[in-house]
Amino acid sequence: MDRRNWITKTLGSVAGITALLGGAAAMAQIRQPGGQRQGLGQGARQGQRQTLRKYENARFYNADGSFNEAAAKEAYIELLRFHRYPLADAVNDERFWILDFGLGDFVNVGMAGIFWVNDKEQGYFGHEIYLLPFQMIPEHAHVAAEDEPAKHEYWQVRNGSIFNFGEVGANAGPPPVELPKSQLDANAITVSNWTELTATTGLGKGEAVLNRVGAYHFMMGGAEGTIVTEYANYHSGEGLRLQNPKAFAGNTPAR
Repeated sequence: MDRRNWITKTLGSVAGITALLGGAAAMAQIRQPGGQRQGLGQGARQGQRQTLRKYENARFYNADGSFNEAAAKEAYIELLRFHRYPLADAVNDERFWILDFGLGDFVNVGMAGIFWVNDKEQGYFGHEIYLLPFQMIPEHAHVAAEDEPAKHEYWQVRNGSIFNFGEVGANAGPPPVELPKSQLDANAITVSNWTELTATTGLGKGEAVLNRVGAYHFMMGGAEGTIVTEYANYHSGEGLRLQNPKAFAGNTPAR
């Protein structure tokens, strides 16, 4: 190999390595503080921020008023892809379920989830909660049922953020989010203390525990929706108490 060819080959290799290093740096910049990645759509340019859409209710209901679960599933697919959730195919798992609680207000009051495990004999439970932007789980409590103690919960925000409402919280004033009119009109919100939790570690930062067994509580997704892991003892559908008398959990594991 003559000197000219050797220089060309060597410089080409260096340029290739530099390009690779530049790409790695760009990927590092995509990560948010704490290791959480920003939600970048597949068609987004580097550094271009994208947000999740909050749809109108009409998208999720058929002409006869029935709930369109397929349309709702598509919205959760968007959520999981936005957050680059490593289990994005969870929507195709037979354990994946979606609820509008029979209230006809899915964009504001609803949820999806997977009960990874709900072991009555050993008394442990693992649940993934998926909430769209500003989507609320109706206020509820858990009581003893099926010869089992009331469910006691601990939540860990994996992606996005939530507003966690209960008897106690970091804030007692009005939250910086609009609570669903359908729940306010039904007098179905009785707890007013709240804490905003984001995807970080630490009790009161990205994690929370139910302040007492049997307490009423609810959570609401932030602007980018959320993925929350819940840890608890056995979940009994018979022990679920929804504050809104019109709400029901259907034939899902939550019931």
